[in-house]
Amino acid sequence: MMRSKTVTLICAAALSMVWASADVSAAPVSGEVTEFRAASGLVEQCIRITDFPGAHYTKHDRKTEKDYCELDFAKIAVCPKLWSTSPGTILYEIDGTDYAGFEREHCADGHHAKAAALHHPANFKVSVNASDTSATYAPSSWVYYHLSRYFRTGIHVPVAVYRSTDAQEHNRRVTKPALAIVANRHGLGMLRAGWHFLDAVETGRQAGSGANAVLTDNGRQIFGVMLDSKGDRYKAEFNGTRESGWGSGQNNDFQQTAPFLALRDSRPVAEAAELSIREARKNPRMAKSLAADTPVEQIAFWMKDVLEITLLDYILGQQDRIGNIDFTWRWFWIEDGTLQTRSAHDKAIPADIAALNPLRLRQSAINDNDAGVRAGYADFAAKTHMLEGLRHYNPGLYQQLGRLAADFEARGPAWTWLTASAGLSSKEAATIARRTGEAFALLQADCKSGALKLDLEPTQLLMAPGVAAGEADVSCDIAS
Repeated sequence: MMRSKTVTLICAAALSMVWASADVSAAPVSGEVTEFRAASGLVEQCIRITDFPGAHYTKHDRKTEKDYCELDFAKIAVCPKLWSTSPGTILYEIDGTDYAGFEREHCADGHHAKAAALHHPANFKVSVNASDTSATYAPSSWVYYHLSRYFRTGIHVPVAVYRSTDAQEHNRRVTKPALAIVANRHGLGMLRAGWHFLDAVETGRQAGSGANAVLTDNGRQIFGVMLDSKGDRYKAEFNGTRESGWGSGQNNDFQQTAPFLALRDSRPVAEAAELSIREARKNPRMAKSLAADTPVEQIAFWMKDVLEITLLDYILGQQDRIGNIDFTWRWFWIEDGTLQTRSAHDKAIPADIAALNPLRLRQSAINDNDAGVRAGYADFAAKTHMLEGLRHYNPGLYQQLGRLAADFEARGPAWTWLTASAGLSSKEAATIARRTGEAFALLQADCKSGALKLDLEPTQLLMAPGVAAGEADVSCDIAS
């Protein structure tokens, strides 16, 4: 892996490097820049976007950002992603340097080639928004990443960095092969349209706002987000039955899952969680996915997952969440009064933590976050009233939301980050600020009325299993 020149850019200097011209829209992101010299002589960039104010990043986050920005596209194999509704580029580290040979042999069938590679380090996605394509907006992914670290979410949200690359080279290596593969395949209408759109953008035949959201460097490069996904897809137990169809229908179905039902049950958390399993399983489709003996602790952790997902989606205007929620198995236990967790590769309890009675639970992940932020996307969390009627909420999440709403209202550092660091337009930033204020106003009103309790602490169930939590004594006001 090539380790390229890295420069830390700040404020106007960063904007001048990434915001290539006034007439070709680019994401004016700021952060630590790594440069790569393409064969054409163009200078490609990977940018580790400036930290969101007040956010917490793990060592793993930092390492992943660094690893992504060491990936030189000229020294790695790239294949089109063809098992989705929108174009994507899959990166592979291979044995040797015959990248073209790998791409000819392993990309042409349109399937994942990770079995033939040494490693699949990341994916690269650009913004694609035409009348006949699926909706994807690259900046949404990096805003989700940074905002999730501000909220200190338990759910997994993938690390995301900005990346630009030579448009003609990407067209030759990825887009044109993709078009050849999908040409005669049926049932790929939106995917085929997406690749045709990207081809038109990269070859200069597509102009307008759609092209401007992809192009930088006076149209010589495309830009997007680099990230990776992990986890398996939930079925109805968390994604909902989806029996009511796309749009509002499946978003309402999502609210009939056990964790969502428990969140709207005013009984104590443990009791609400236990009863929600029986209630959700009254739907035959749900009963096939949600086991009757699902641990109450799992429902409690899922309840917090739902709160985090719906809050992020409400604020960022997510259009395409339901059916795209994943999970990984992890061990959870209490040690010295603190929640500990690690990956659970199988059902056998690791010997070093066996005495601590760990529970093997599923941790939720939202990997697909690129249908948010952009004007025109449907905010289904708001449209289907997901923040209304809640009876339990996590106090830490509530406090962070209140602080963020206050910052946005005062046009503070978090507000500045949206435009100066994340590259959003003032209109996009204003919409996020408005939704944040609305979300907090809804929750605070319910809290002050006594309808909403700030009592959801899943860790409490691990500390004292089977013991109902007492009445929450948490203020509805925001601590200074």
